Amino acid sequence: MQKRRWWVRVGVTLALLLVLCPSFVRAYRVAGPSDAPSYLWNDLVLVNRAAYDLNLPFTTTRTLISWSTPSAGDMVLLEVPGESYAAFKRVVAVPGDRIEMKGNHVMVNGAPFTYEILNRADFDWVPAENKLGAIVEIEKSSGAVHTITYTPDASPLASFSAITIPPNHYFVLGDNRDHSNDSRSFGAISRERIHGKLVFTFSSARE
Repeated sequence: MQKRRWWVRVGVTLALLLVLCPSFVRAYRVAGPSDAPSYLWNDLVLVNRAAYDLNLPFTTTRTLISWSTPSAGDMVLLEVPGESYAAFKRVVAVPGDRIEMKGNHVMVNGAPFTYEILNRADFDWVPAENKLGAIVEIEKSSGAVHTITYTPDASPLASFSAITIPPNHYFVLGDNRDHSNDSRSFGAISRERIHGKLVFTFSSARE
């Protein structure tokens, strides 16, 4: 009898894990150049779909509980406004922040991000489909460090005047500034459109 109860408990636990796993961690393939060179086309990445809140399994609309909010620097999975697909974008400004951009360089609340230019030749191995720009830089802001790329004067979205992010909204950018459909086009996104945080890259074309 005790052995049977043990197996019942194991069975129930496994069933719950199978139901809840999609609510916590899910694998995706990167499709597009918008986050190169940080994440390349066809990279396999893991997304923690419970990084900020827990949704009813197999849905993105029934939130059971929220325990965190996106932070600047997070690479998040989001619904793209006006489109039928999801995408990865980096949070660069949070509610109440005032953001502007000049020549692909970001300033938030009057404080410019810092940039360190890298040797473009070190990225010649990156497949052409990722559309790297002529410049590759390290971008640093309040604890967040990542790599961006762009070609000077290649995009009309390389600069914009200061705007203030409304409550419950976030300003997101792609790390490939020349080839990203992001908040420069569709504006700050609502919290409800963010469905997880990218936490790990499984495989890529990297050397």
